Amino acid sequence: YLCDPTCTFPLQEIHDLFKDYEIKYCYVDRNKRTAFVTLLNGEQAQSAIRKFHQHSLRGKEISVQLQPTDALLCITNLPLSLSIEQFEELVRAYGNVERCFLVYSELTGRSKGYGFVEYMKKDSAAKARLELLGKQLEESTLFAQWMDVNQLTTNLIHSKCLCVDKLQKDCVDSKELIQAFSLKYKPVFCQFAQDEDGGSGDFAVVEYESAEQAESVRGAMDGVTINGRRLQVSFCAPGAPGRSTLAALIAAQRMMRNNRKGLLPEPNPVQIMKSFNNPAMLQMLLQPQLRGHAVKPVLGGSAGLPHLINSAVGPPFLQLNKVPQ
Repeated sequence: YLCDPTCTFPLQEIHDLFKDYEIKYCYVDRNKRTAFVTLLNGEQAQSAIRKFHQHSLRGKEISVQLQPTDALLCITNLPLSLSIEQFEELVRAYGNVERCFLVYSELTGRSKGYGFVEYMKKDSAAKARLELLGKQLEESTLFAQWMDVNQLTTNLIHSKCLCVDKLQKDCVDSKELIQAFSLKYKPVFCQFAQDEDGGSGDFAVVEYESAEQAESVRGAMDGVTINGRRLQVSFCAPGAPGRSTLAALIAAQRMMRNNRKGLLPEPNPVQIMKSFNNPAMLQMLLQPQLRGHAVKPVLGGSAGLPHLINSAVGPPFLQLNKVPQ
């Protein structure tokens, strides 16, 4: 976005200023004296910042910078074969997308298995994070976490941290793991996840001094067998140090477990009412009466029909079926 202390310029003037770029969206907020401009991609945005930041417009200096966002996610542990078109299809299911892209190796040109998506609205991003966290895609279990827009620079989008998955649980000696991941470069951080009961989990986070070191080690160690287990090594989201990354992954796994526990919510009254169309459910609700329990007659009820009010049906159901007098 760009800001001018006396911003009263018309929309056309903004379009003229950015005539060398492909504008996807442009809006002038006269109250905030700010214009919001969405360009084709990040490269164009960076170029525009270099060209127009502290540029003189109508004799006034303007400020041009990336728009702060609270709707940016990093999706990790994606299948390496996933194309950008497939990634776009995956993330667009949860709302309008401002931009999305996969991160590719500068050495090989291949996908690193993670990408970024920025949504138009924060509630779309929140929905995507909830739905994508733990989602199975081919043989991969996805992770999704909030990111700072300042991470979206050429240097910072490449991760220094690796997630080592499929480890032997409750492995009391991590020396073999550390040795294996120190053959090429010495890590600055290497630690197993801790279960809630204090035991070691089945994954670890390893951090290196540079993204290049992390990429080299991942290429060498992914698929290697240690203690009879074939390791799965993937990149973590970039930006945070290893210790913080480990804490975030542990929290994400707990959230996934809690989500699975809540897959069968308590039925609401409307669902209970609809269940009366099911003969088996009706039979269950009538069990006390069919077993011969004495029931007081109901005013206006048919003598040939059992009393259908049962303790299994709570007050909300009774209120929904209350007949106006």
